[in-house]
This record gives sequence, C-alpha cells and structure tokens, in this order.
Amino acid sequence: MTQAAAASPSIRPTPLGGIAATVGWGAYCACSWTWCIGMFLPIILLGRFGWAGFWAFAIPNLIGCVAFGYLFTPERSRRFATAHAGPIRWFSIATIAFQIFFVGWSTGSFVFAPQLAGDPDPAGTGAAADLLAWPVLGAILTWTAGAAALSARGDLFWRWLATLVAAASGVLFTIAFDRIGGFPIVSAPSSSGPVLGIVPLMALGFLACPILDATFHRARQQSPSRHSFAVFGIVFAMMLAFAATTFNSEDPTSVMPIVIPVVVAQWTLQLLFTIGAHFREVMTMPAGRFGRSLPIFAAIAIGALLGMPGIADENVYLMLLGLYAIPFPMYVIAATVRGFDRPLPGRWVLAIALVSLAASPLGWLGFIENRTWFLLPAAALTAIAGWTIGRLSRASSTIQA
Repeated sequence: MTQAAAASPSIRPTPLGGIAATVGWGAYCACSWTWCIGMFLPIILLGRFGWAGFWAFAIPNLIGCVAFGYLFTPERSRRFATAHAGPIRWFSIATIAFQIFFVGWSTGSFVFAPQLAGDPDPAGTGAAADLLAWPVLGAILTWTAGAAALSARGDLFWRWLATLVAAASGVLFTIAFDRIGGFPIVSAPSSSGPVLGIVPLMALGFLACPILDATFHRARQQSPSRHSFAVFGIVFAMMLAFAATTFNSEDPTSVMPIVIPVVVAQWTLQLLFTIGAHFREVMTMPAGRFGRSLPIFAAIAIGALLGMPGIADENVYLMLLGLYAIPFPMYVIAATVRGFDRPLPGRWVLAIALVSLAASPLGWLGFIENRTWFLLPAAALTAIAGWTIGRLSRASSTIQA
C-alpha cells in the first residue's frame, strides 16, 4: 500500500481548514498535472489543426481529470492504488523521464538555439552544439536536484507550494495575455491532417491516464472533499489557456520576445513541481522488483540522454507522448474489465506491452507524419485489446480459482 493510501488523520479540520485543504489539494492536482503535455502539446495542436485541435485536447483532458475525483471515493482509490501499485509506479517513472527530457529540449531550444542560428558556419555550429551539451546537462541536473529536495517534504508543504505555483502561473498568464492583447487568431494550415483522426485516441488517453496518476490518488484520499477536483478544473483550464496564449501562427516572431520570459518562468515552476511530486510518489511506494532508487536513476538517465542537443526534437516528444496514448490507457481498460481491486498478472501486462509495440507504427504515422487517419485504428486496437486482455485475464483467474 502506498503512502498516498494511508488513512486520513484522525483530527477533523475546522470548516475553514477544510476549505483551505480542498483548495490546496485542487491546486496540487492542477500543478502536478500541468507538465510538458499541458504546457506544450496545445501549441503543437494549434499549429497543426487550429482551435479544433486545442479543443480536441482540452475537453477530454478536463473531463477525465475532474471525473476522477467524483467517480473515485477515497476507499476505492486506496484499493486501486494498492492492487495496481506497479503500473502506477511506472506511470510516475515515465512521467519523470518525460519531464527531464523536456527540461533538456526546452533549455537547448530557448537558451542556445538562437545563438547557434546566427552562426553561418555549419562546422562552427556543430562544435558549439557539442560544447553547449554541458550547460543543458547542467540544467537537467539542477532541476533534478531541486525536485529531489522538494520531494522529501510533507503534504502541507506541497499544498502551499501548489497554491503559490498556481497563483504565480495566474500572474504570468495575466501578463502574457495583456502584452499579447488576447488569444491569437489561429487557422489550421491546409497541409494538416483531419483533426477528427486524433479525437478517439485523445479521449482514450485523457479519460484513462488520470487513473494511473499517483498524485491524483494521494489528493483523492487525503482531501476532505471531492470538490478539490472542481478546483483542479478551474486552475487547469487557466493553465491550458496560458499555453494557447503563447502561440501565434500569423506572426510567431512578434510574440516570442513577449512570451519567452513568462513561459520560461512558468515552465521552471511547473517542471520542478511535477518532477518533485512524482519523485515523492515513487519513493513512498513499496519497493518494486527493481527497488525505489534504480528506476528513478534510470528515468533520469533516459530523460537526460533524450534531452541532449542533437537528439531532442519534436519527434522524440511525440514518441514519449505515445506512452500516454496507447499502453497506459490499454492497461486501464484491461484493469477496469478485470476488476479494479484485482491486479493484472504479469503475463497480461507483457501482452499489453507487445500489442502496444505492434500499434506503434500506426502511432508514428499518425503523430509524427501527421497522417491522422492512422490514429483511428490505433485507438480501436487500444480499446479492443484492453477489453480482450481484461476479459481473458478475468476468465483465467476464475478457472484457476
């Protein structure tokens, strides 16, 4: 059983304290969920599909996360977190690696790419890129060390930190919105794939993935009210609006000097928060087959390697995003069909991994090459395979019993 599944304190909070805790846990979920998907994927989708792509992302995202808080009771969350501790752990480990990659990619892109772009000599640019890999690595290690230091703190600290980070993001959003003059006018380019192709897989991912998020389980079990997730919805909607504000397809160079300072400030706060929150969850879960520390070190190493200049790019970002579109949703569907309180045996988890690998070419064609109709069979395969694996695992356990 995870620390997030521990029993609530016996001291009942005062009404004012209960409201403060509800708001704090809502802000906590909003900040732990505002990571490099919520902060950057809207920009990609706006560029490819216009506002239709943004809404295809935002609507299931908000519905899935808010619904988690109202569909799960603290006890049900506790039982699920206990039965499925392994996949929840791997969800956090994947999230840590994804954030660390994004630290490296964003540091190299925003800090170093403008300097390299002014060098007309390709050889000089290549040499400079090799040298600048060290500062990128330094940024990754700095963020990681800061997140590790935060991870040792308790629930009260994290609720207050979340409230401050959410308030700071609100101030930064207000500054960006005022300086830019409102939301951009965005039209989908004629070369983009059909936006309808991304809708089913987006819906599957964002309706299912909150169920594997350890920070959500912690909040649902510790918050005095399920309405924390309504607070989440309000704060997270603001975060998504912030991301949309930073994009301008008509004249991107005009907004860059305005948005880069506020974007860097928000990304710094949010990435530090998310990495630290998931560090904390992994370190408070029961040790798995590989212990607690080894998976975290592996996540740091993989994320850092993928985030290095010359490796990090949008394709790597979209490949990592695929984890939250196919294997994690497939697991949630299988676990739901099998029964929330019953762990999925290892051979069925392996089956999910193999089916996800088989579906990866469809994801590549849909995400990387923007041929979005290929995401429709990918979504169908994810749903059908998850349902089938859940049914087969339930039937096999019944026969063995």
